[in-house]
Order: sequence, then C-alpha cells, then structure tokens
Amino acid sequence: MMKPLSESPWKYRGLFFLGGAFFAFVCGFIQFKWMDIVPYAAFDQQPNWLKELKRVVSWLPWAAFLVVLVLRFVKGRRVRVGFYFLGTATPTVLLIGWLFLGDSVADLVHRQKFNEETWRNQEQVEYDHMWPPRLCMVDNLMSSGRLDGLSSNQVFELLGPPHDKSFPFGAKSCDIHYYLGPERGFIRIDSEWLFITFGDDGTVNRYWLYRD
Repeated sequence: MMKPLSESPWKYRGLFFLGGAFFAFVCGFIQFKWMDIVPYAAFDQQPNWLKELKRVVSWLPWAAFLVVLVLRFVKGRRVRVGFYFLGTATPTVLLIGWLFLGDSVADLVHRQKFNEETWRNQEQVEYDHMWPPRLCMVDNLMSSGRLDGLSSNQVFELLGPPHDKSFPFGAKSCDIHYYLGPERGFIRIDSEWLFITFGDDGTVNRYWLYRD
C-alpha cells in the first residue's frame, strides 16, 4: 500500500529530482554525441529539419518542466515541480561549475610530493603528457624551501641540468630555467617554467613560476 503523502515526502521529492536530472542529462548527452548519432560527416551537410530536431532536443528538458508544472495544478502536491526544476538545472550547473573550477580541482588532484629522482629522470617514467611529473611536483618543491640558499652546483645536483633551449618569449631575465609542461588553466596552449636566479654570493635568491 502506498504511504500517504505526509508520511513519505522525500520519496516524491527524490523521484522528481532524479527524473529531471536524468532527462536533462540524456538530452545533453544526445546533443554532445549528435555528430556520432546522425549519418552526416559535417553539421552543414545536415538538412534543416535535422538541425531543427537538434534544437528541439536542447529545449526538451524545459518543455518537460512545463508539463510537470501543468501536472502540479492537475494532480496537486504529489507532483514536486520545484524538485523537478532543480533536477533539470543540475547538469547545467555542474557543467558551469566544472568550467570555472574544474582546472583547479584537476591541479589539486594531480599534485605530487617532490621527488628528485623522478624530477631528474622525468622522461624515463610513464606519465600523462598534460600532467608531467615536474608540473605536478613544482608547487611542493617551491613550498618546501629546498631551493633556498643552494649554490648553482647544488641546484644542478638536485634538479639536473637546466633547460638549454631558447629562452621563453617575453620572460624577465633569470639565470636558469626548467621546462615544466603545459600551462595549467582552462586553455592549455602555453607552457609553464620554473625560473631561478642567484645572488651575488652565488646562492639562490629567488625562484618563481613563469607562463609564456
């Protein structure tokens, strides 16, 4: 026997929330995979009716919300229109959140403790080329203070030989620099470097990250 509404309110709230989220996710997935679903190699080859169908799919979650809103007036409080709306909006909110916060989360997830052996022999280990070991370890290296007061020979012993290719365009002068990997951020088209300078006494007096 179905429980009275007053005894199981969260059952209906959860069902409508999940229903809205699931339907919005399915419609979003269809849009994302549209070119894999339709039998056309390019969007401009699709007939107008198919382009309109894609537009209709994008509006289906909100059309369904209007249907649920009408049902609220017909069926009463059993139809949880507010929770359905929240479910419908959730995939969009998550996508926007990922666009703004996803890079920071990915950076935190990939961070590693500095290991001098791995740093010096980065190319000898398997790694994701978007997240090479040096890029993942540099924050820990800098925060640890291990570079403070080192001579150039001690730096070379710790980090290996510096980058010997052309100096990054537009960079302020430094004594030595190490290539780390792709620039962290939303659009990863540039590079990230560790810059180091030495003082008059021949020891490290400054180090910082540079993005070209």
